[in-house]
Amino acid sequence: DALTGKLSFFKVLVGAIVFARKLKPLLGDQPMVGLLVPPTVGGVLANAAVQMLGKVPVNLNYTAPSETIAACARRCGITHTITSRKFLERLPLDVPGTPVYLEDVRGTVGGKDRITGMLLALLAPLFVINRLLGAPKAKDGDLATVIFSSGSEGEPKGVMLSHRNIITIIESAQEMFPHTSQSCVVGFLPLFHSFGFAVCLWVPLVVGIRGIYHPNPLEPKLIGNLIQKYGGSIMICTPTFLQSFIRRCEPEQLRSLDFVIGGAEKLPERVRLAFKDKFGSEPVEGYGTTECAPGVSINVPDCESPGFFVRGLKHGTIGRPMTGQTVRVVDPDSGAELPTGEAGLLLVKGPNIMMGYLDDPKKTASVIKDGWYSTGDIAALDEDGFITITDRLARFSKIAGEMVPHTKIEEVLHDLLRLTEQALVVASVPDAAKGERLVVLHTLSDEQLEELLVKINESDLPNLWRPRATAFYRIDAIPVLGTGKLDLKQAKKMALALDVGE
Repeated sequence: DALTGKLSFFKVLVGAIVFARKLKPLLGDQPMVGLLVPPTVGGVLANAAVQMLGKVPVNLNYTAPSETIAACARRCGITHTITSRKFLERLPLDVPGTPVYLEDVRGTVGGKDRITGMLLALLAPLFVINRLLGAPKAKDGDLATVIFSSGSEGEPKGVMLSHRNIITIIESAQEMFPHTSQSCVVGFLPLFHSFGFAVCLWVPLVVGIRGIYHPNPLEPKLIGNLIQKYGGSIMICTPTFLQSFIRRCEPEQLRSLDFVIGGAEKLPERVRLAFKDKFGSEPVEGYGTTECAPGVSINVPDCESPGFFVRGLKHGTIGRPMTGQTVRVVDPDSGAELPTGEAGLLLVKGPNIMMGYLDDPKKTASVIKDGWYSTGDIAALDEDGFITITDRLARFSKIAGEMVPHTKIEEVLHDLLRLTEQALVVASVPDAAKGERLVVLHTLSDEQLEELLVKINESDLPNLWRPRATAFYRIDAIPVLGTGKLDLKQAKKMALALDVGE
């Protein structure tokens, strides 16, 4: 799937108008519409058509269990869900409410519909199209979508994002991402992912650059073929997906990439350098949360001109705040702002901050105070304004009164074995004597594990940070969410099941 020709975006507009006119009598009166569609041109058209009808598209997480999908749909009052028969053949799901199949809608489109859509796209002012479709005029503060959080640490939360939230990220991406009129966004992140929705779906359409789409992020070789064929240049994904490209793609497939962002979890140096060595483009690290629509900060290329140098890139950090946002670091207990270089709780403020959690004002109030959103991440600001994430509050163990960071331990363990692909995850379980103790889930061979245990004893890890030799448990695969993010909730559950204590 690709939107690469000169007329692609006119075709999208025509297609969205035609689809909207066909969908209008099928979607009922509820303001929110469910979508179970992968990142394809069809998925893009469906989302655009729902927006043109003045309804709120809710892209449901099709990698979640059916009961979770149904619960999210009930919370949104969804009575109709747009999906695809072909998609459901590959991924059988229980579709919430009344299913509306894209193939059926497309089958009703005739030549007259296409001509009408073309004439409207060419000649009609926007208010005329809105009136014909029965859509009220949207305001900046109106609800644009509901994105359910990944649920990596608990139950998914319904994040309500306004049009202003999404537009802020689009405008910021346009300003900060290096691009030309020939740039091409690689879109394989699911549309239920906040970056997939805001950046992969809407940035190409609003900015007017090219886009290519693939429905399955777990098929790196096929994605690599699309990148090579259409000249994909901008790619956003998780380090987990970057590792898949390193392992399964040939160098020439990804040579056209010139701006690669790793986010959603820490970008390990071993992955960054391995990707650069193989494909020539060095990934940079960015950072965001669904509640921030989702971009917060990013590294960008350094800017040089005669007599001037502006630093935009500092590896090991998540970059500087994106346009229109400000951040600060505070003491997690007192809320007092901390000095430069000292780690604390990261807060974000800007026009991208969510409207709130769906039907959960108490939870909303707990994370947004005086306009500042509490990310739950521990970070430090340096003298140049670059942010370094230390860890998530949820990824610390309190052992004998000391905060022990899981991510840092994982980095050291991987480095000791010179691994580029994630093969270990650190979790914790209750401990009667010290409060908590560390557990390591892994996919190592016996030889690798033996080597690691020897090297841990020779490493610089503090004693409290060293997992015991009896606390390593082999599992079939590292638990990962459909977004490519580590599934912390499942890892914790597995650790508790495997380590029954002493």
